[in-house]
Amino acid sequence: MKRIEISARTVAEAIRLALAQLGKDRDEVAIEVLEPGGNGDEALVRVTVVEDETDEVSAAPRGASTGPVDQIARQILEDILERMDIHAYVTAVVSTVPDQHGEPEETITLHIEGADEEAMSLLIGRRGETLRSLQFMVNLLVSRRVQKWPQIVVDVGNYRQRRQESLEGLARRMAERVRQSGRPLMLEPMGAYERRIVHLALRSDPTVYTESSGEGENRKVVIYPAKRS
Repeated sequence: MKRIEISARTVAEAIRLALAQLGKDRDEVAIEVLEPGGNGDEALVRVTVVEDETDEVSAAPRGASTGPVDQIARQILEDILERMDIHAYVTAVVSTVPDQHGEPEETITLHIEGADEEAMSLLIGRRGETLRSLQFMVNLLVSRRVQKWPQIVVDVGNYRQRRQESLEGLARRMAERVRQSGRPLMLEPMGAYERRIVHLALRSDPTVYTESSGEGENRKVVIYPAKRS
């Protein structure tokens, strides 16, 4: 079984380089994210050729629930894009990252690539609202197929990575304000995925702690000064 590890500026770019070097299509490989990159660091991925396994997935009909969850999710998203008349392809990347409590959590990231700028803007929407709705729809449709709620992130043009870096910077700046003032600070309403980024960004900071407050679309992260012992 042939495999390579390759690094690049982003995960999507590293995958493209690996596929070109292997001479394989994304349907013929398994992708692992070893280092997600960001904040000036390069991403590192391991790409393994698994032709026998992917042949089974490719042979399965679109309506079937067989096959790895990442491939089912990829097929569902490609179907949605086709119905939207958007010409693009999707790469599914499986990674394991710590959740808010430090426990390992598997996340499937679906990278939409090959779309033109107009389509990318349409998919992202105002402040990422369309992308969040698309992501929710994919999670919902996949959950109906596999009978469990997956952790699927949809990204286009590395918007998620740029947004993650922006939110991590925001979290650190607001934490500094909380340290200086000694008072809690409430951030703007965010979706679950973005709140999770803020929680994780400040999880190892002993001077503050975070909690989510509110309901539904108005749910926000609140940064508190650490409780004195």
